[in-house]
This record gives sequence, C-alpha cells and structure tokens, in this order.
Amino acid sequence: MDEALERQIAVGSVIVLDSSAVLAYLDGGEQVSAAATHVIDGLVRSGRNLGVISAVTVTEALVRPLRLAHDSITAVEDFLRNFPNLTIVPIDYAVSREAARIRALTGLRTADALVMATAVVSGASVVVGNDERWKSAVDKLGTPFALCLLSDFAR
Repeated sequence: MDEALERQIAVGSVIVLDSSAVLAYLDGGEQVSAAATHVIDGLVRSGRNLGVISAVTVTEALVRPLRLAHDSITAVEDFLRNFPNLTIVPIDYAVSREAARIRALTGLRTADALVMATAVVSGASVVVGNDERWKSAVDKLGTPFALCLLSDFAR
C-alpha cells in the first residue's frame, strides 16, 4: 500500500486533504485509516509533501468532539493548528467563486465543492479523499489535480 500511494503522489507535490481523509486519520479505526495515516504522517509530517486543508475541513473535524464534549477536542485542535507542513486555506472570494462554479457544473454538495475549489485555487497536484462521487466530478471538470481515493489503498 505505502509504495502504491507514494507512486500516485509525487515527491514535492501539494496535497489537499479532504475532510474524509482527515477524519479517517483522526479516528484511526476506519477501513481507510491506515492509508490516511501513511499520507498524513508519512508524506506530510515528514515534509515530503506539503499538505493543505480547507477551512471547511476544520469545521467538519471539530463537529464530533464538540458534539460529544469529548477530551479529543484538544488533540484535534492541536492537529489543526500545529501539524507540520499543513496549511489551512481560508474560504475567500476566489475559493467561493470556484466552489460555486464546481457546484453548478457537478451538483456536488457545498462542502465538497469548497474542498475541491481549495485544490484548484491553491494549485494542488493531488486531492486525497474517500468519496467515490468525486470521480465523476473530477472527470467532468477536467481538474488540474489528480484524485487519490484512500479506499483504493485500504487493507
């Protein structure tokens, strides 16, 4: 799995991590968690690749620990604020406009369109996620980035 992932994600390329990848990494118990951990710890933490997340991913990552008033809030916030080689991209006009274009052409949910727009605006080479519906959207849009689905690398 590790070698196959590394072949799909070129050294030095910018990776946008979809919320599904971040949630699988933070949870640790999903079928795709090992693949997410390899990408986030093995590629981003190490500095092999720069990681980017959308501000919408921050929201999605914090919902469960806040809903449960769980001690994991501190760990999630530490990850979001301090993880090496990981940048949070705000939802500004350029990202919002691109998300609207993506949503209009594909019908993706707003959160998904915002993550995809973050990839386009930030010039990312790869988006790592776990949503099969993105395949048709990426094909339809002819995006400038490749889609890496964690489920393709699940053990």
